[in-house]
Amino acid sequence: MSSSYLLTLPFYFFIFACQNNHSDEGNESTAIPVSTKKFSSKSIPCPDSLTSCAEVEMNVPFILDHSSADLINQSILKELSLIMESLPPDLNSLQDIPIKIDSFISQHKSFNKEVDFPQQWSFKMNFDILENNNNSLSILINTNIYTGGAHPLNDISILTFNPDSGKKVIFSDILKDEKSLKNLIVQEFRRKRNLSDAVNLTDEGFYSNEWPLPNNFALLAQGLYIVYNVYEIGPYVLGTTELLIPIDAIKPLLKD
Repeated sequence: MSSSYLLTLPFYFFIFACQNNHSDEGNESTAIPVSTKKFSSKSIPCPDSLTSCAEVEMNVPFILDHSSADLINQSILKELSLIMESLPPDLNSLQDIPIKIDSFISQHKSFNKEVDFPQQWSFKMNFDILENNNNSLSILINTNIYTGGAHPLNDISILTFNPDSGKKVIFSDILKDEKSLKNLIVQEFRRKRNLSDAVNLTDEGFYSNEWPLPNNFALLAQGLYIVYNVYEIGPYVLGTTELLIPIDAIKPLLKD
């Protein structure tokens, strides 16, 4: 999850601590009440005689008592569908999540019958509120899945919404010039790493000197927070690449 090139997510979570307020009952002090739906299960017995086990722990965000709740919840559900797409059945509502969890545990059980080797599988999901005010709601969903192999799969999804419309915010909604942002991201990365323009980023292990716009971002009071998951701009060994571009640097690129 952490990157060897930049500050790690826990540091940014510290920055956002005053905005990170989610609970089972929701939070009345923020612009949109974000609640948590908890799901958990594990194989029985856990561990078994071969010390194998499958465990699931999920904290899922959802919105109650807000005019944009339906649209925001639909976007959250769509994101969860992508994260859990390898587990049947289709995810049409939060009520389908326990069935998805059963599929995960069932797959572990089937695998154990085929392979005479202890397997510790896990599926963990948590979320943090990066910003929640009259201008923006930004939710970071962190998923960590391990089903054997050399390493777990860690994935970060950031969903940013317009509180009034409930619409998911994309770069074209806020940017004048996407190309300029691409350049700024690489420039800021080089500045933080003390890398001159002459340094070829492919020599640092990245796929290219030019990076695509990230799929996951949040425009916060502190600046533009972006995350590249593993394999988006470089191999697994580079980890997650994250960057906070100061608000003064990003302002000239924003629409009025």
